[in-house]
Formats: sequence, structure tokens, C-alpha cells
Amino acid sequence: MDEIQRLSELLSANQRFEEQKHQRFRDDLTQWNASIEALYQQVEDWLAPLVEAGQTRFEYEPHLAQNKGYPDENSPFMTRRMCFALGAHPVEFVPDAMGSKGQVSLSVSGLSLHGQEKYSLQLDPGRRDWMLRKTVGVKDAEPMAFTADCFGRLLQGVVPQRQG
Repeated sequence: MDEIQRLSELLSANQRFEEQKHQRFRDDLTQWNASIEALYQQVEDWLAPLVEAGQTRFEYEPHLAQNKGYPDENSPFMTRRMCFALGAHPVEFVPDAMGSKGQVSLSVSGLSLHGQEKYSLQLDPGRRDWMLRKTVGVKDAEPMAFTADCFGRLLQGVVPQRQG
């Protein structure tokens, strides 16, 4: 009977471990979603003068992010994408993957001859700041802090510069 008791203890310990693992996953998911919402709020705050002047407006669409463990419509990573336009140039933030190695893709139409520039945003785990890295056309681009000035300079690239 001792071995049956030991089996029962092992099963109970395993169940507790699985419950803790699922709770950590839910907590991480909640934290990741909160970080995305904070990013969106930060961008909205930065661009508030453009919204007030009627030069842009934000739109949100439901989005199902994925990762290797959840590559299909069963993904638990329900979030949303943020879009706005500067003139005829769409700008889109799309959470690609969730979790500690998650990222948000940023695409800006009209920045280059290729038509669309792609960047990724990742949270700097030590400082909890977003870091921007160009992902198309640059090999091993250095990440830079995603600040209002950095984003403003990036977006200025879609506005034609008039000499006069």
C-alpha cells in the first residue's frame, strides 16, 4: 500500500505543478496584454495633437497572435492591432507573438522605394521599455529606444519635404 500512497502523492504534486504552470501562463498573458495596451496608449498620447487637428485617427481590430505552441485559431493570445494613417500612408502595430520573447510588428507604408518599411518592437526585459529594430533591408540592425522623438522622426519620412 505504500507504493499506492506514493503514487497518489506524485499525482497530487504533478497536478499542483500543472496548475501553477497554467496560472503563470495566464499571469504572463495578462501582463503581455497590459504592456501592449500601454504601448498603444503611449502612441495615442504622443500623436494626440495630430488627432485633435484631424490629421489622423486610431482604429483597432481584433487580432489573434500566435507562437510555435499555438500556431492556429486555437491560440489563447487574443489581442488587437492598432492602425492609423498619415495622409495616404497606413501605419500598423500588430502583435506577432506573445510572451517574454514576444514582439509587435510596426509597418509604415511610404517610407522607402520598396513601399513599406518593417520594424519590430520588443520589450527590454530589464527596463520594461520598448526597443525598435528595423527588420527589412538591414542586417543585424541595432535596436533603439522607442520614444516620441524616435517615432516622430520615423513618421516624418512619409511626409513629402517641400523646398520653398
